[in-house]
Parts: sequence; structure tokens; C-alpha cells
Amino acid sequence: MNTKYSSLALTMKTLNSKFFGKTNLNRWQHLQNYDPTWDERTKLIVSLIPKDTRIIEFGAGRRQLELYLDKSCVYFPSDLVSRGSETIVCDLNVRPLPSLTNLQLDIAVFGGVLEYIRDPYTLCTWLSQQVSICIVSYICAKSQPGTLGRLQETISRIRVGWVNTYSKKELESLFKTGGFPHLEKVTGETSYGKEEIFIFKK
Repeated sequence: MNTKYSSLALTMKTLNSKFFGKTNLNRWQHLQNYDPTWDERTKLIVSLIPKDTRIIEFGAGRRQLELYLDKSCVYFPSDLVSRGSETIVCDLNVRPLPSLTNLQLDIAVFGGVLEYIRDPYTLCTWLSQQVSICIVSYICAKSQPGTLGRLQETISRIRVGWVNTYSKKELESLFKTGGFPHLEKVTGETSYGKEEIFIFKK
């Protein structure tokens, strides 16, 4: 079943996520709603992952990251619903978040996920206790906070299901104060345009 929404229905579900922390489970539990073109971003992310590392992918979806990883890596999928063996079922909008220290993780991957998180700051502080590196794709806002442009961008993002709005500077500050003071950025070309990947390190 491919779950389609009218613009109004998606906006209402996004506002529910933004203000009440209710993740749009009905949308994301169906693998048909994961666009295969996102695999290009996944391949870009994989190129940044060192060998012999232990990785958790949040929003694992179709588990394409696992297919491209070097065989020396250990992969753990995490999503809102089970995606097969060893899936860690976790809603990143629900608090408290579980401890994953027993997995001895090195890297957390967020490919097209952070835009849907209501409270990224507490997510970052939690992640700093679980991993030493976060690899994140994020479509950044171009406007300054408190401006009409920011309001317009926020509304546009809500219409596509995104619940937060950060510029590059704000995103970097978020992870820095959350426990990841070091940053690298990589920009790759995909069929749908440039994709910027942030590598946040402790």
C-alpha cells in the first residue's frame, strides 16, 4: 500500500509531529514511501564510513546502506517498525530514548531523517553517549531566524512533512552544544541535485 496524502492532510500530520511529537507512523511504516533515488545519497554516505566500524542507521527503511557497506563493518538497522532481523525499533520523537551502549557503536547515520525530529537537541545529547561520530544529511534553511523569510521557509517545510528549520550555522551549533564539537562537510552530486553531508565528531 502506497500511502499518499493531500497537501492539507500532510500539513496536519506534520503539525501534530511538530507540536505534539507524534511521528507520522502511517507514512513511514510503508516501504513504498521510500524513494529509490535516495539510494544515491546512501552511497555517498557509505563512502564516508571507515572500515571495521559499528554503525547504526536510523530510519533504515529499505536497508540499502547495509548493502553498500564494507564487509568488515557491523550494521544495526533502526526504524519505527521492524525492518527484519536485529532491527532496533525506536521512535526518535519519543522520550526517553533507549541506551544503546551495549552495542558498542561507532557511528550513527541519519540519511533524510533529521528533518522529521521534533527535538534534535536532546537527540544530540543522547547520541553523544552512544556514538563518537554522526553522519547526517540535512537540507538547511537559507533564512535567518526571526525573519519573514524564516517563517516562509518553515511553512514550506511543514508542507513536505519537515518539523524543524535550521540554517547550516544553527545545525552546526546544535551538534556542537550537544556534544559533537568537530565537523567535516562533504558535498556530492546526485540526480536530484547537490547533497551536503555533515560529519559531526566528538
